[in-house]
Amino acid sequence: MPDYRPLPAKYKDEFEQFLRYAFEPEDGPESDEDDDDPNIGDRRGMFDGDDLRCVCKHYWFTTRIRGDFHEMAGLSAVASPPESRHGGLVREMLAESLAEYRENEVYFSALWPFSYEFYRKYGWAMVDKSVRYETTPDALDLDTEPAGEFRRLDADDWELLVPIFDASSDGYALSTDRTEDWWRERVFKGWKKNPYVYAWLRDGEARGYIVYTINEDDDGDGKRFKVWEVASVDDEAYRHLLRFAQYHDSQVETVELVTPENTDLLDIVANPRDVNCEVRPGPMFRLVDVPRALETISYDTETSVVLRVTDPLAEWNDGTFVLDTNGDILCDRTDADPDVTTDVNTLSQLVAGYHSVEDAERFGELAIVNDDNREDLTELFPKQDVFLREGF
Repeated sequence: MPDYRPLPAKYKDEFEQFLRYAFEPEDGPESDEDDDDPNIGDRRGMFDGDDLRCVCKHYWFTTRIRGDFHEMAGLSAVASPPESRHGGLVREMLAESLAEYRENEVYFSALWPFSYEFYRKYGWAMVDKSVRYETTPDALDLDTEPAGEFRRLDADDWELLVPIFDASSDGYALSTDRTEDWWRERVFKGWKKNPYVYAWLRDGEARGYIVYTINEDDDGDGKRFKVWEVASVDDEAYRHLLRFAQYHDSQVETVELVTPENTDLLDIVANPRDVNCEVRPGPMFRLVDVPRALETISYDTETSVVLRVTDPLAEWNDGTFVLDTNGDILCDRTDADPDVTTDVNTLSQLVAGYHSVEDAERFGELAIVNDDNREDLTELFPKQDVFLREGF
């Protein structure tokens, strides 16, 4: 019978072959020289004896949820070869992953899906959107008076960027407290090619930074300045970073960047019709352990509500719970009639702040008994801005 366990080092090549076949089969079998898997995170697999059947990877984040930082697991690299598919192994691996998170007292999980439908049926739900801009360097000519200086950085300069990242992330749920390893391995290093990292400084103080690559366009018709991350402490610094991108007008035809779900760039440029703007779905999120997750987050109201929760993957979440925020926060199983019924997907969106209660009723699986319960739930889970930058 297949079992779930950590991958010993000897399976690293097979792990990478699984990923290559799952996500880039058109590139052919992975060569011995390829090693695109960063040396952070924990590899896991489902084994049949000594035979590896499917794999995944876990990253461990400290993430802002409801104003405080909590531990969150990032699920990634879920892959299986064709001979191991459609036998329930991936579902079992996801369930085992949740059990591992719960055992380690990590009550929240996020992932970037290859298919929203696939992960939705296992309890994850989308929790943010981003905006992808595509424009020309000339469109970013904002008549910004040159000031300060641009400086190219390397991984040893990572600490310069921490205050900028924190300032630009302030106010966004699911923003992370990045570790040194994450800065070095996931910001200053890239997949297949490393990015450039530049900071804008005024009076010697770093006020913004931009992480980018310059690539051939997919159609082979010109080059693209692709911004992987841009962060600033204020609007002045952001405009200077756009000026930096505009200075590449002799080298590239296209500039691409991604921001949280807003359309500010359309208000900044002289002609917004020169900018293509596309809203894109973001990562998915779920509660690992409903009662423990609800006990660990902060609330701005004292009330009590009975929740009936369904979960297709974690049996410990399937049931009725009373959440009491009067004094010590408690969430326990109860036999009382529910005030609210929901699936774990919709409850996860409420906890993250992605949906208001009204939107959760409209778009999710939230049903509320009466207006008093609706008011209580609205005070417990007010809508927030959500943006998870990290790719994994």
